[in-house]
Amino acid sequence: MNKFVFIVLAIFSVNSCTSEITTPDKHNCYIVYDAGSSGTRLYIYEQSGADLISHEGPKVSALADPIRHTHGKDLSDLDTITDEVASALDLIKLDGPLEEGKPNWSGFDWSKQCEAQSVKVFATAGMRIAEQNNPTDSIVLWQTLASKITAKVGPNVTVETRTLTGFEEGLFAWLSVKDVHTTDEPSSNYGIVEMGGASSQVTFPCPNCDSVNDAVKTVIVDGNPMQIYSYSYLGLGQDEAPHSLPFTVAGQVPKSCSYGVGTNNPDWTIASCAVEIPITAKGSNTDIIDPYNYTKTGTKGTTNTLPAAHKNIPKWYLMGAFNYAKETDIDDFCVNQHDGYYNAFTACFNPIYLDKYLKTLDIQAEQSSKVDVSWTQGAAICQIENCLATITTPPVCRWMKSGCLAH
Repeated sequence: MNKFVFIVLAIFSVNSCTSEITTPDKHNCYIVYDAGSSGTRLYIYEQSGADLISHEGPKVSALADPIRHTHGKDLSDLDTITDEVASALDLIKLDGPLEEGKPNWSGFDWSKQCEAQSVKVFATAGMRIAEQNNPTDSIVLWQTLASKITAKVGPNVTVETRTLTGFEEGLFAWLSVKDVHTTDEPSSNYGIVEMGGASSQVTFPCPNCDSVNDAVKTVIVDGNPMQIYSYSYLGLGQDEAPHSLPFTVAGQVPKSCSYGVGTNNPDWTIASCAVEIPITAKGSNTDIIDPYNYTKTGTKGTTNTLPAAHKNIPKWYLMGAFNYAKETDIDDFCVNQHDGYYNAFTACFNPIYLDKYLKTLDIQAEQSSKVDVSWTQGAAICQIENCLATITTPPVCRWMKSGCLAH
């Protein structure tokens, strides 16, 4: 063999071996946006073996704002906000701006560091209300956003932009808790209560629930079928409840729940506020008000009673707004008038509301603990495990009078 050819082949062989060692296959990544009522947060989940590595990105404007005309936005802002949401895919590639000496998020260049399998922009209760009030412009928003995200990730990456059903939102939250906090206990032993800004979800395994109930579905968990109950109360989120519950004066929390009510009233008690928060229908202790969802006959505003089986769940994990509640809140904002709460209008109301809500669900303090995880992790897990594969019935969009929005 020619000496020169031998040297070239030898170099090629060494380079090939080195390439195999230093450039392993990229991990799969699942991109999920939590499009909530207060803002839109980007998450990327990198699959490494059986583990999911979470990369939390920037929080941008709420998608529902231009449709609901909230936070100073209107329809003229639709294009700007969809641009902002799509551009979060660029922002996460670099460290976020510094806050107290640390970046708001750690940069993760998904386009180079992993193989994006999908982008899911999943909206929750704020967008349910937006679709309910303005379905036509909501369709335009979803289509516009899908087009802009596809332009960012390319045509080979699956892009899905839509509003989650209440069942899905609760299920994804439950799966997130299972993945992070319940490795040493059977998954049939716990449920979750998630308190969002505009809705609240209650989810738990319910093998004996009646499958005729449309909040009961069989899903795949760890490769096995499991019957789950999952319901979302639209309007019972802690930001929306002061406006949705049937108080004596509509849209105004009772005076006994007002900021600093005990400052000039030494006889004030927690009970005097709690008794005026109507979480259940008049004359019932179990029919929980569901202010914004529709009845099956098309009337807005309904009630929902949890299956009796929820009383058999020994452990409950509390998510969302429960994580921000402090034991001192009632003293600080009801008995006194301390600064520091983001909204004085609900500063006293919220801690009492959260406590009464759990008591209405018949969940005791010793049964529950707080967890700080995002339902977006459960959404990624569900995609990887195809957890909804066994569901053959159409999705239930309780917030729409005439069925789910098609776009």
